[in-house]
Amino acid sequence: MIKVWFLMALMAYPNLNAIHYKGYGGFDKQQECEERRIVIENLIAQTEINKGTQAFFIETFCMEMYAFPSQWDAPRKAPVNPSEFGA
Repeated sequence: MIKVWFLMALMAYPNLNAIHYKGYGGFDKQQECEERRIVIENLIAQTEINKGTQAFFIETFCMEMYAFPSQWDAPRKAPVNPSEFGA
């Protein structure tokens, strides 16, 4: 097992009964994950402002976890979404 850092963003909005969350990949080092936290928070905030969201709360976390080396070393493929192929 190897240690990796997983970046998790949690978002809360008024008048919604759920907390939304998104995960952002894994990182080799905690410092790399912490640096990306700032980028992700700013990206989410700018997206919500552009959408006209009046109020929201964002909190991000770098979580330490363990993975099998074969999972980490395998080439990563983007998932294929059939709806992106067009008509």
